[in-house]
Amino acid sequence: MAKIGLYCGTFNPIHLGHLLIAESARGQFALDKVLFVTSPQPPHRDDHLLPAKERHDMVSKAVADNPFFEASDLEIKRDGPSYTADTVRTLLNESQEDLELFLILGGDNLPQLINWHDSDYLLKKCHFLVAPRTVYVGEDTGEKDQLHATKTNNLSFPEQTVALPAVEPVQRIGQTKTYALPGARVSVIDFPHVAISSSAVRRRVKQKQSVLYMVPKSVADIIVEKSFYCEN
Repeated sequence: MAKIGLYCGTFNPIHLGHLLIAESARGQFALDKVLFVTSPQPPHRDDHLLPAKERHDMVSKAVADNPFFEASDLEIKRDGPSYTADTVRTLLNESQEDLELFLILGGDNLPQLINWHDSDYLLKKCHFLVAPRTVYVGEDTGEKDQLHATKTNNLSFPEQTVALPAVEPVQRIGQTKTYALPGARVSVIDFPHVAISSSAVRRRVKQKQSVLYMVPKSVADIIVEKSFYCEN
């Protein structure tokens, strides 16, 4: 049975944090391959996005030198909203071999997972690999970024694969809300935290600052050549 990591996202643009998370997950969980699936327009996001093809081209360039990584345009080719459950269903139905799917996602997405389209199917078919998010101090608050970063790895995830019944919810420490994920298989990705985000990359480009070493050189070259993110 092939063990496939599934990393779905807008990748607007893809950056070194994405690649570091994927490679750490691949090694930690002995994945045979990680598919980077570019989402054309996620139903739960309303960000200003580059056209899907442009973002997918950058993903393809970014993963080209890793034989265990592959860029997938599966969602771009599909009509309608890009639901992760439909992507999982397509992969399982069309594969010529048995697959064990590992869905890679950020810790900030886990609490919303239960509200995703066809979440029961996802909980049944996927093992969730969660990367606690690293953010800059002041991010999304309108404040100027500080020189240091804070690791927001205070999500109370299990270290090993376990069943999480509704009476043992995943919980964000310091908040009153709890998040029940009945029957979910959840593991934490152990990776070196770097505070890079796509929004930070876009902001720096708009401010005419370098993003080299925040994104792969091939991606930085495309951003400069095509003047991406200069006006948004």
